[in-house]
Amino acid sequence: MKVYDIAAKIENLAPLSLACDWDNPGLLVGDGNKEVKRAFITLDVNPFTVNEAVKCGADIIISHHPMFFRGIKKIDFSTFSGKMIKMLIENDISVYAAHTNMDIAKGGINDRLCEILGLSDTEILEDDGLGRVGKLYKEMNFDEFCHLVSKKLNTPLKICGDRDRIIKKAAVASGSCSEVIPTAILKGCDAIVTSDLKYHESMDAVFGGINLIDAGHYPTEICVMGIFADILKDCGTDIIFSKNKDIFEFYI
Repeated sequence: MKVYDIAAKIENLAPLSLACDWDNPGLLVGDGNKEVKRAFITLDVNPFTVNEAVKCGADIIISHHPMFFRGIKKIDFSTFSGKMIKMLIENDISVYAAHTNMDIAKGGINDRLCEILGLSDTEILEDDGLGRVGKLYKEMNFDEFCHLVSKKLNTPLKICGDRDRIIKKAAVASGSCSEVIPTAILKGCDAIVTSDLKYHESMDAVFGGINLIDAGHYPTEICVMGIFADILKDCGTDIIFSKNKDIFEFYI
């Protein structure tokens, strides 16, 4: 199977047309006609994951986050980004990214988050497709919901709001999606699970009527590796999962 064939399978689920205007998904490095025997799946393209891909003999890196967001004016091999590009080209490794199109797509990251958290009767949160809203499988207080989210996503949480509040309806918005919180309030959500929240906007949201769970960028998006694996399972390629960890650690 060629790189273009793999790209087509991913885009069948998450068309590039779904991506936000500022985003940069698609084939970012490499030859679309290259045969792929081994695919390396990751959340990020960084020096650690590129080294992983080289060591395992990958033909393609399939990532959620693009390695380029803005135009490149120079490739300096003394910089970490320049070294990555050099290594990718020297080892003939293609790079493909499915970013906001995979967040938005039906069956993408936000739908997978709903499945993980047991939300039902789900609907799209924002008109552009970002986020989801769903009902909890049973009513519980916020403290219990936080315990559920922490356990299911295997991560500590940063939370805001009344711990005794009853949670019936919740929103999820993978990655940095604080801009969707006002819509979640308008749609009557008791809580939202997202990441990268800021102090003042969080205060405004809580007093605006919603409880917040900041579950971290990595934990709310790492499920994408499972989605990529599901897409590729019948492609006849070896699938290697990155061991790259969350850049953040918790120190108390």
